[in-house]
Amino acid sequence: MSHPIEGVWKLKHYARRFLDTGEVRTDMLPQAYILYTPGGFMMSITVEEKREPPAGEVLTDAERVRLFKSIISAYSGSYVVEGDTVIHTVLQSWNEAWTGTKQVRKIKVTGDELVIETTPRTAGTDTRQFINTLTWERTEGFPEV
Repeated sequence: MSHPIEGVWKLKHYARRFLDTGEVRTDMLPQAYILYTPGGFMMSITVEEKREPPAGEVLTDAERVRLFKSIISAYSGSYVVEGDTVIHTVLQSWNEAWTGTKQVRKIKVTGDELVIETTPRTAGTDTRQFINTLTWERTEGFPEV
């Protein structure tokens, strides 16, 4: 049975609400895609918005560190939709702490727009908890480079 979540989605709006103060940040717009297949497979990659390419064909250690640090999230696995919730079972991740976990998200699909809200989390760079709300648009074909 198909679900309207199936397809390729490009991030168009990103908001982060900090739980301790209620502050909402909307000044970030990472580059991101998420894919849901009819067979229950998903993939997601999110990187900072302005990544600098390496200077040459062979990356230096500093370039590798900079590029790795600019990955916000990247993982793949299976998914199931239960009502207004999608559960990602992570099979592979940029952050091994996520591999083997279930990542639960609230979802809402309206036409060609998908809104995903995360559970409370930290960024790993400080202890403040936040909830991300990501608004995606369905994309047809391959994006232009």
